[in-house]
Amino acid sequence: MADDSLEQEAGLVVEALNLLTVLAAPRLYERWCTQAPAEELHAVLQSRMAALAAYCAKAWGSPDADRFRSAAPKVQTLAEFLAAAPLGNLMDSNWNAQARECLDALGIPVPPGGWEAFEGLPASDE
Repeated sequence: MADDSLEQEAGLVVEALNLLTVLAAPRLYERWCTQAPAEELHAVLQSRMAALAAYCAKAWGSPDADRFRSAAPKVQTLAEFLAAAPLGNLMDSNWNAQARECLDALGIPVPPGGWEAFEGLPASDE
């Protein structure tokens, strides 16, 4: 049972990191915002950032734990802003900048050309 819980948590963290990248890149975020009703997308964004904030705050036992714990305050701030946003609101002028600060704190580098130009990673051939 504990392994299932850890797998589920890991899945949420991966989703949250992917969404954080999407939120940091305006072109990706604009496309993401058209995939479902705003209320659903807002709920997904809010729940994944809350899960990531919780994970960061309690990270331990891995080489990346210190990095996640040090990023926890920035991720928590973004999660709180998302939770306070009106239902269905998918953009606040600070969210892109906050997402970028979170990614930087997590050690995820700015992509070549910067976040403004980033449109995602190339598809793998595997």
